[in-house]
Amino acid sequence: MCLDIGDKRIGVAVSDPFNSYALPVKTYFRKNLKTDLAEISAIAKEKMATAIVCGLPVNFDGTPSVQTEKAQFFIDKLKETCGLKIFTIDERCTTCEAEESLISQGKSRQERKSVVDALASSSILQSFLNELNIKRNKEKDMEDKEKKNCTCGCDEEKGRCDCGRHDGEPCTCGCEDDDIIELTADDGRKLKFYFVGTIEYKGKNYSAFEPAEEIEGISEDDLVIFELAGTNEDDTELLPIEDEKLLDEVFEEFCKALEEEEGYEE
Repeated sequence: MCLDIGDKRIGVAVSDPFNSYALPVKTYFRKNLKTDLAEISAIAKEKMATAIVCGLPVNFDGTPSVQTEKAQFFIDKLKETCGLKIFTIDERCTTCEAEESLISQGKSRQERKSVVDALASSSILQSFLNELNIKRNKEKDMEDKEKKNCTCGCDEEKGRCDCGRHDGEPCTCGCEDDDIIELTADDGRKLKFYFVGTIEYKGKNYSAFEPAEEIEGISEDDLVIFELAGTNEDDTELLPIEDEKLLDEVFEEFCKALEEEEGYEE
């Protein structure tokens, strides 16, 4: 969960269960310190948060400001109240960017007031998640480079494996399963997929997967999309999308998101 802490309001956002996508939740209007701490702790419990990210307001040159001290005071008290691990991240310009975005959408001042902090909090959390995932990917790449051979005897550089795999063929010994998610079908079958990502569309969250093995009725290039119910990885349910029109719309949104991601990486 993420907080954008202000004197009068606190913006709240959460990530999807896979920690890849930030979603605005609400703007909490502050009352007093005791009530504020209790309310934020209750929201964290409701959302089953495992950690909290707090935006830390600083001057444009990066030096602490009066608001920095106020936010840090609230963060210190929140640590004592909720007992969760708390991270802080530079939040310079996030509220201004959120405000500009809402203005460009034609939102009135009253409409902006009710959502701008939650939107800013979502922006803060997305920055944190991006940095977190970049760091994890770098660490994984370093581990892969340091590990010349996996425990089953694979030599990835030469495309050879003790299980009999040849160059360009999938390995059957299980050494490549780290990036695979196993989902249980209605008939009890365990199916292997690669997780693609999660997006928000019309107030609901959707996750997409690609098959990691041959599955009857599904092409290896197909994008399998589910509605994501629940906010915690241990309490998540993937629901099939029965509405064909909605499925097409969500598929189009995923295609746009993937195109934007590829453009960013380039």
